[in-house]
Amino acid sequence: MRVLVAGGSGAVGRLVVPVLATRHTVRVMDLSPPRDEPFNGSEFFHGSVTDPGAVERAAEGQDAVVYLAMGRKTGWREGPEWVASHFAANVTGTYVTLQGCAAAGVRRAVYAGSMSVFTDYTARDYTARPEPDATDAYGLTKRLGEQVCEAAAVEHGLAVTVLRLVGPMPDEEWHAYGGEHRDVVTAGSDVAAAFLAALERAEPGHAAYTITGDHERRVLDWSPALAGLGWQPLARRER
Repeated sequence: MRVLVAGGSGAVGRLVVPVLATRHTVRVMDLSPPRDEPFNGSEFFHGSVTDPGAVERAAEGQDAVVYLAMGRKTGWREGPEWVASHFAANVTGTYVTLQGCAAAGVRRAVYAGSMSVFTDYTARDYTARPEPDATDAYGLTKRLGEQVCEAAAVEHGLAVTVLRLVGPMPDEEWHAYGGEHRDVVTAGSDVAAAFLAALERAEPGHAAYTITGDHERRVLDWSPALAGLGWQPLARRER
């Protein structure tokens, strides 16, 4: 499959793109080239996710799009520029990219979502399918991004899969991580496997799945991802 990875030079891209490139022909679109060249031979296209012309050119001849664009990491939840960057990446960029890809004939999309769409994602009954309710700038923009995905699926008949990620990090960091979210953050190998699985989903419509390293499902329930994508977290820490 020919896959456009929008915003693929960032932190999640470094986890996902090299693995996608082992199975698919990958074109990375970003304002900066990938830090680790050549990302298993992936092609680089310079362009912004908020530029309709660039998106349509990058999407020509592609079968699927993976959306990984992110706002600023510095100034976490601080200042108007930080907020504006997340609205640009999570809302405007998502809309422009999905519209441009649909116009170019792309039929599948995978969106890097976040469990931050919930105010407190560790205190929910996920069997009740709760509605996202975050009100902070980051969680809100991720909520809006999911709505953009759902609208694109309806308008264009796309298969749009949202992966609600929890603390994705390289495997070596994941094994050493001892923070308060230790039980739910996700190893990069499991994140990459989730994107591979999501690309195989071809049924038109919008679906969202929790992607977490909580393999015992003590806090977060990833069973819908197993049922819908055939995915489950495989990484294990040494006890």
